[in-house]
Amino acid sequence: MLLQRFDKHTIQTFGFALIILGIILFMIGVFGIISFRTYIDCPTSGCPPYSLPAYYLLPVASFFSGIAFVVAGIILLIVARGMKPRETETRQNAQSVCR
Repeated sequence: MLLQRFDKHTIQTFGFALIILGIILFMIGVFGIISFRTYIDCPTSGCPPYSLPAYYLLPVASFFSGIAFVVAGIILLIVARGMKPRETETRQNAQSVCR
Protein backbone atom coordinates (compact mmCIF):
# COMPACT_ATOMS: atom_id res chain seq x y z
CA MET A 1 0.00 0.00 0.00
CA LEU A 2 1.48 3.32 -1.09
CA LEU A 3 0.96 6.62 0.67
CA GLN A 4 -0.85 9.34 -1.21
CA ARG A 5 1.06 12.41 -2.30
CA PHE A 6 0.30 15.59 -0.45
CA ASP A 7 -1.49 18.21 -2.50
CA LYS A 8 -0.35 21.79 -3.02
CA HIS A 9 -2.43 23.31 -0.23
CA THR A 10 -1.23 20.83 2.39
CA ILE A 11 2.42 21.49 1.58
CA GLN A 12 1.84 25.26 1.57
CA THR A 13 0.12 25.13 4.94
CA PHE A 14 2.90 23.02 6.44
CA GLY A 15 5.50 25.39 4.98
CA PHE A 16 3.79 28.45 6.48
CA ALA A 17 3.50 26.68 9.86
CA LEU A 18 7.21 25.85 9.82
CA ILE A 19 8.10 29.43 8.98
CA ILE A 20 5.97 30.84 11.81
CA LEU A 21 7.33 28.31 14.31
CA GLY A 22 10.86 29.01 13.12
CA ILE A 23 10.45 32.76 13.57
CA ILE A 24 9.13 32.25 17.11
CA LEU A 25 12.02 29.93 18.02
CA PHE A 26 14.51 32.30 16.42
CA MET A 27 13.20 35.23 18.48
CA ILE A 28 13.28 33.19 21.70
CA GLY A 29 16.86 32.23 20.92
CA VAL A 30 17.94 35.80 20.18
CA PHE A 31 16.36 37.17 23.35
CA GLY A 32 17.80 34.30 25.39
CA ILE A 33 21.30 34.85 24.04
CA ILE A 34 21.04 38.61 24.65
CA SER A 35 19.91 38.02 28.23
CA PHE A 36 23.08 36.01 28.91
CA ARG A 37 25.23 38.86 27.62
CA THR A 38 23.77 41.46 29.98
CA TYR A 39 25.59 42.38 33.15
CA ILE A 40 24.31 40.69 36.30
CA ASP A 41 24.93 42.23 39.72
CA CYS A 42 26.24 39.55 42.02
CA PRO A 43 26.66 39.76 45.77
CA THR A 44 30.14 39.99 47.27
CA SER A 45 30.10 36.26 47.95
CA GLY A 46 29.86 35.61 44.20
CA CYS A 47 27.22 34.54 41.75
CA PRO A 48 25.53 31.19 42.27
CA PRO A 49 26.75 28.63 39.77
CA TYR A 50 24.36 27.36 37.16
CA SER A 51 24.51 23.63 37.43
CA LEU A 52 22.52 22.77 34.33
CA PRO A 53 24.30 23.07 31.00
CA ALA A 54 20.86 23.14 29.37
CA TYR A 55 20.45 26.62 30.85
CA TYR A 56 22.97 27.85 28.29
CA LEU A 57 22.14 25.42 25.51
CA LEU A 58 18.40 26.06 25.24
CA PRO A 59 18.64 29.56 23.71
CA VAL A 60 21.38 28.45 21.30
CA ALA A 61 19.41 25.36 20.27
CA SER A 62 16.27 27.47 19.86
CA PHE A 63 18.18 29.96 17.69
CA PHE A 64 19.60 27.36 15.29
CA SER A 65 16.45 25.22 15.13
CA GLY A 66 14.46 28.37 14.35
CA ILE A 67 16.75 29.08 11.40
CA ALA A 68 16.42 25.47 10.21
CA PHE A 69 12.60 25.56 10.42
CA VAL A 70 12.43 28.80 8.44
CA VAL A 71 14.68 27.35 5.73
CA ALA A 72 12.62 24.14 5.58
CA GLY A 73 9.39 26.14 5.35
CA ILE A 74 10.76 28.26 2.50
CA ILE A 75 11.83 25.10 0.65
CA LEU A 76 8.34 23.63 1.06
CA LEU A 77 6.77 26.81 -0.31
CA ILE A 78 9.08 26.71 -3.32
CA VAL A 79 8.22 23.05 -3.92
CA ALA A 80 4.49 23.76 -3.58
CA ARG A 81 4.68 26.59 -6.09
CA GLY A 82 5.45 24.15 -8.90
CA MET A 83 2.67 21.72 -8.00
CA LYS A 84 -0.88 21.70 -9.28
CA PRO A 85 -3.77 21.60 -6.82
CA ARG A 86 -5.48 18.25 -6.56
CA GLU A 87 -8.95 19.72 -7.21
CA THR A 88 -8.07 20.89 -10.71
CA GLU A 89 -6.64 17.48 -11.57
CA THR A 90 -9.85 15.73 -10.56
CA ARG A 91 -11.96 18.31 -12.40
CA GLN A 92 -9.93 17.86 -15.57
CA ASN A 93 -10.31 14.07 -15.35
CA ALA A 94 -14.06 14.40 -14.81
CA GLN A 95 -14.42 16.76 -17.77
CA SER A 96 -12.46 14.47 -20.07
CA VAL A 97 -14.69 11.52 -19.08
CA CYS A 98 -17.87 13.50 -19.74
CA ARG A 99 -16.77 14.48 -23.26
